[in-house]
Amino acid sequence: MNNILMKMTDAYEHQSFYNNRKNIKIIDCRDVEGTRCYLDDMAKSKLLSRISGFSAEGIHFIDSGNYHYLSLLWLMKVQEDFNLVLFDHHPDNQPPSFGMITSCGGWVLEATEVLPHLKNVYTYGVGEEVPVSEIPIDLPLYISIDKDALSLEAAITDWDQGDMSLDMMLEMLESLFEGRRIIGVDICGDSGENAENGAKINNQTNARLFDFLSENF
Repeated sequence: MNNILMKMTDAYEHQSFYNNRKNIKIIDCRDVEGTRCYLDDMAKSKLLSRISGFSAEGIHFIDSGNYHYLSLLWLMKVQEDFNLVLFDHHPDNQPPSFGMITSCGGWVLEATEVLPHLKNVYTYGVGEEVPVSEIPIDLPLYISIDKDALSLEAAITDWDQGDMSLDMMLEMLESLFEGRRIIGVDICGDSGENAENGAKINNQTNARLFDFLSENF
């Protein structure tokens, strides 16, 4: 299992939850241009190359919500039928504004169109929700978490936020692990724009999420 931290901004420079953890591999991508919110073809090729040696299994921290499309790159590695569970205050299913460019606001739509193994998407944090207990157990899950689903007491992000408590998210995650195989989890929603101001609360939340997930994988 690969636990990965992808640095797209300086957000993680202001946090400590991953320090001295031998089971987290850091991939610094801050030198790759053409990545903020939208991912051009050249940048996509470079990012795919940098994660080429890792599988979708494990925990992946992927920086700010501006880079949530990195979930798509990890999902491209899944070679079996699966369902996606998304915690997000935005559905990320908007069609591209121009061309077929990958974006943080449209990666879920793109995933449903280009990934033959992705069968269903269950979203929590916006609109009507299917009870976690009703998500079938016949297919493994990949879980993608954008901390903008959380309230301001639990995270400081670069986007407008929901009102979910961290305790509620952890309870839902615990339920998802019951009787289901989890392929991998990714976590975004750190703040690139307010990294220093949001560092304390984001660091605490990342630590709790990582500890919970590490114990349950």
